[in-house]
Parts: sequence; C-alpha cells; structure tokens
Amino acid sequence: MTADRTKILRRIEIDRVSIGMYLEDVFDKDGVLLLSANAAIQSEEQITRLRARGVYSVYINIRKGKDIDLEEEAPDPVSVERERAYYEELARARVVHQNTIISAKEALQAARAGRPFSINRTRKTAEEIVESILRNPDALVSLSQIKGYDEYTFTHSVNVGILVTSLAREMGYEGEQLVSIGLGGLLHDIGKMRVPENVLNKPGRYTDVEFRVMKRHPDHGLAIVGERSGIAPLTKKVIGQHHERYDGSGYPKGLIGDRIDEAGVIGAVADVYDALTSDRVYRSAWTPQKALATIFQGCDRDYSRRVVELFTRHLGIYPVGSFVKLQSGEMGVVIRVSRGNLLAPIVLILFDKTGKRITEPLEMNLAEYEGTPSESAYRIEMSLNPKAFRVNIADYIQDKATGGIA
Repeated sequence: MTADRTKILRRIEIDRVSIGMYLEDVFDKDGVLLLSANAAIQSEEQITRLRARGVYSVYINIRKGKDIDLEEEAPDPVSVERERAYYEELARARVVHQNTIISAKEALQAARAGRPFSINRTRKTAEEIVESILRNPDALVSLSQIKGYDEYTFTHSVNVGILVTSLAREMGYEGEQLVSIGLGGLLHDIGKMRVPENVLNKPGRYTDVEFRVMKRHPDHGLAIVGERSGIAPLTKKVIGQHHERYDGSGYPKGLIGDRIDEAGVIGAVADVYDALTSDRVYRSAWTPQKALATIFQGCDRDYSRRVVELFTRHLGIYPVGSFVKLQSGEMGVVIRVSRGNLLAPIVLILFDKTGKRITEPLEMNLAEYEGTPSESAYRIEMSLNPKAFRVNIADYIQDKATGGIA
C-alpha cells in the first residue's frame, strides 16, 4: 500500500489550534463542510466559529504550516519504550510467522501423504513462537489476524499455535510448558490429514456418517504424534481434547468438566476463535466481537469461564484486526490493544467522518481522548465487516510489520 507522502497530518484538539496552522477539511457533526483543506488559520475568530459549530478536533498539515509545541507533549518514557519494543518485535515476528506457516505446511502435507515429518523442526518452530511472545506478547498475536483462505488448514494451525502460546503465557505457563502447548496448537488438527478430502472440504452440512468420520480426527492426531518420541503430555492434551466440551457434548471422548485438561480448554477456545474469524467455503468470517461474544455464551457449558475471560482480556474487547466505527463517524482498523483500557485501543483511521476514504491513514490512540471534550466522539460505536468497505485487514497489519505506513 502506498501512502500519500505530500502531507504529514496530526490530529489535535480544537483548543490547541493557533494562527499559522493549515487545516484539512473540517466538517460539523452533520457532515457540513466548514473549512476546506489547506486553509490557513489567520484569526482567533476562525477558531471560535469552529468551536461554536461543535468541532472538537481537527487535522493539521504540519509539513505546510505550524505545528503544536511538542515540548509541551513530553511523552511517558515507559510508553515510548513499550511502543519501540512492539514495533521492533513486529518485524522479527513477521519472519517467525512466515517460517511457522512453512513448517506447519510441511508437517501436515507429510501426514496427508503418510510420510514421516521432522517433529524437531516443528518443535523448533514452537520455540520460536515462545521466544517472540516472551519478547513482546502482542506482536505475533497481531499477525495471527492475517488469514489465508486458500491455505486455511495451514494458517489455522499456525494461528492456533500462536494463540494458545500467548494465552498460556498469560495464565502463568512457563518454559517447556509453553513450548509443549504451542506444539500442540500447531499440530492440533494434524489428525484431519487422515480424514478423506471429500469430507474435510465439504462445503455443506455433514451427514451423520460424515460427522462420525470427522469426529475421529483428534484420535488420528494422537496416533500420528504417538509414532514420534518425546511428545509431551501437554501437547497430546491439546491435540486430543480441543473438541471436548464441559457439558460432555464434545468429542471424541465426551469428557465432562474438570476431566478436560486446562490445555485442552485453551486449545478449544483458540481453535473456535480462529475458525469463526476466518473465511470458510460455507460462510464468511465473523467479526472478532461476534466470535468472542459467541464463545463467552459458552462459558460453563462448553468452556471454563476462567479461560474464556482471560482469553477475552488477553485479546481485548476489540482485538487487533477489528474494523470499527467511532462515535465521530470515522472508521478504521484496530492495530494495538491497551492492556490497561480494553475499550480504548489504537486505531488506524481509514475513513473520515463523512465516510470518505482518506489518502493518509492516521494512528489514533483513543485513550488519549479520555477526560477531554472529545471523549464521547472518540469512543468505539460498533464493529463492522471490513469487506463491506473493501478493506483488507491484512494489508494494514503487514504494512505495520514492514514499515509501509508512516
């Protein structure tokens, strides 16, 4: 994606606008154009009129005109370091993500063909996931929002591997436990490679016979890894139990409640979340919010409430990759989640208040508007389907990893 480099824009409160600044288009709450782009502020009266029309904030072109006094904006050094660490890890995480897809593809294709695969290579991949998450827990998780429709089986395995590892770390798992549970996530569906392709890729509802065939894949998975030495019990729990449900309605064993290992529950929640938020041949991807709400409805029936609540808190109410509309009317992609404020993530604004696509995406930290006159305008109003606006979420996450967006 190519950004317009002729402008450097900054969003500021109307009270900080001063003579000598150049503003972009300014609209009132009804979408009426009050001031055209590249208009210079020449008097205090102009600012007063904008304020009187309910304008809380504006974009200024700081390449063309005056900027705010940045010395007044002394950043929190802890926040600066956190941001720096995130973006440094995001570049490394992209390499880990690509290598993990290759590794998962090799293992699953070998299993499909009945050939041996290198469990050591797959384990090394799990170790790389753990190392990335330990350096920064958010970077690799953000890349798990990049979905591959044509290679769903492989990308789904990678995403589940990432999600179970990051959630397990949040829950206090350490060291070898993290590697083992991550390996289980990467191989959780390896048993599907022994399911006939006409069943595995069927676009419609399964017949009873077909569903019985599909329900055997966790046991097939255990049989495949059972042929390899050094597979930890936690790995096997994820593979064998990620379709078990608390009320006994799951498969393959129909285990109830605490008879399901916590690693199995972690695998189940990660598996369902990634499946619901991915395009499938029989339905379009759900929004992250709809997927999380559906999973939450299964608390105490399908899943441990503790695991679901920690998973939701870990991803955020509006997870990375969510396409959201603000109360102001602007729309954009969530690119970061604040652990301290799940309702106020960092959003990359793609559409202005009138619904017009902007040429220069703008980062907006919603938490910065709390306690200001603009607070209500810069809250998230709803989550939307990005496809309806021709937005490919992966473009913005990938560009962040490669520095493609200023």
